[in-house]
Amino acid sequence: MKINYYVINLDRSPERLAAIGADAAAIGIDLIRVKAVDGKTVAPEARDILDEPGFRRLHGKIPMDGEYGCYQSHIDVFDAFLASEADIAVILEDDVRLTPALLPALERIVAVDDWDVVKLMHHRLPAFRAHRSIGGGCRLGTSLFGPTGSSAAYLVNRQGAKALRQRLVPMRLPYDVALERGWALGVRVRHVKPDLVAGNPLTERSLIGGRKKYAAMRLAPWRRLTTLLFRTAEALRRARSGLVTRRVR
Repeated sequence: MKINYYVINLDRSPERLAAIGADAAAIGIDLIRVKAVDGKTVAPEARDILDEPGFRRLHGKIPMDGEYGCYQSHIDVFDAFLASEADIAVILEDDVRLTPALLPALERIVAVDDWDVVKLMHHRLPAFRAHRSIGGGCRLGTSLFGPTGSSAAYLVNRQGAKALRQRLVPMRLPYDVALERGWALGVRVRHVKPDLVAGNPLTERSLIGGRKKYAAMRLAPWRRLTTLLFRTAEALRRARSGLVTRRVR
């Protein structure tokens, strides 16, 4: 089984590439760099995959340049992976820290066909429901509440990548939110607890935008009613999806 390891990296961030490259060399993996899309350089009229009215309706905010760049970059990785002969892709953003525990855990994850996407890192992981142990104190399962945040590190098989490439376009949500919506995308999304990849304190400052800038993109309260309805429905769908997923015995 062939696994490709992709890292998304902006041309203006060579220090990030150097940091994650050193981690990869230390644990014996070769990274394939995919040039990140710099959203600042893409004119609004050229953002072909973005459905801005849909984004405002579902997310209640104006999309930021960095959010578009992040989304398009991950779609580009799917194209690279599907054009390759690899069976599985590990997709990494360049501000993560790889550890020796990663490779043994990946071997145990891929040994069982009960997933299409596995998130290896989260900002939060509430109401986790374990489905099987993958050794080393780690478990694979679902999250009954979310979003869990972060698209910085995840595993995807070819079946999952084909579905995501087709169904994640157009862009109507930030990428990290859209990625884990397995109930809507027709893919089996799983989560690892605890995380197998960590943020790198030397490089993890977000290039998408800080909290103040993010808050400034929020629409007026009365314009976020559709967002509230969407998120309520999503919470119910997520919980149902997590509960009906069978545990591996």
